Amino acid sequence: MKQITRGIWAIDGLKTGRSYLIEDRDGLTLIDTSSPDVAGRIIAAIEKIGRRPEDLRTIVATHYHFDHTGNVAALRERTGATFCAHPDDAPYIDGRKPWGTGRPNPLARFEHLIAPAPFALKVDRTLRDGDMVDAAGGLQVLHAPGHTPGHIALYAKEHRVLFSGDAFGNHLGLMLPISMSTHDMARAKRSIARLAQLDFDHALPGHGQPLLSRANEKLGQWSRKWL
Repeated sequence: MKQITRGIWAIDGLKTGRSYLIEDRDGLTLIDTSSPDVAGRIIAAIEKIGRRPEDLRTIVATHYHFDHTGNVAALRERTGATFCAHPDDAPYIDGRKPWGTGRPNPLARFEHLIAPAPFALKVDRTLRDGDMVDAAGGLQVLHAPGHTPGHIALYAKEHRVLFSGDAFGNHLGLMLPISMSTHDMARAKRSIARLAQLDFDHALPGHGQPLLSRANEKLGQWSRKWL
């Protein structure tokens, strides 16, 4: 566990895809759940900060991909938490639409080797642009499409933290989302430009390392140079 700032934690030791925990007096909120079969590690992280699994009230998926929704079912069964996602990604989450970008993909025949078959999850609450999640003093939902149609970021203004999902990564430097799994890269770039206008110190991506200190300045400089 790594504490980012008061009440916000990065959970280490998971699989592909990062997961972040928000602690409030009345309960816990989890942003993304990593790849399947690590629900026990997330529960252990909750207990490590002195809370009970039943304190987990809300799970938010930034988008539908398996490395962000992989432990929702197990965690919801264990904790009774409410599962939230954007309505444009809900059809992929609940099984109405097949996963994938819909574009010809030379690697499509191998996708089953890196991702499980799509599974149906019920979305308890849909989150649209401008909605608020009751966590971290008010967690603002920002529709940031491109990587997926319903990709969202979440902005904790009080804590100056941006949960950026896969809008961008931070592997030895900032980088665009992986093109093979991105529905619309042009929209993804516009979403990055929008997020860079916010005022935050810390950016917490779905892949790579958290971007700490002057994160909006760094994101702005990078986006102006490369986008």
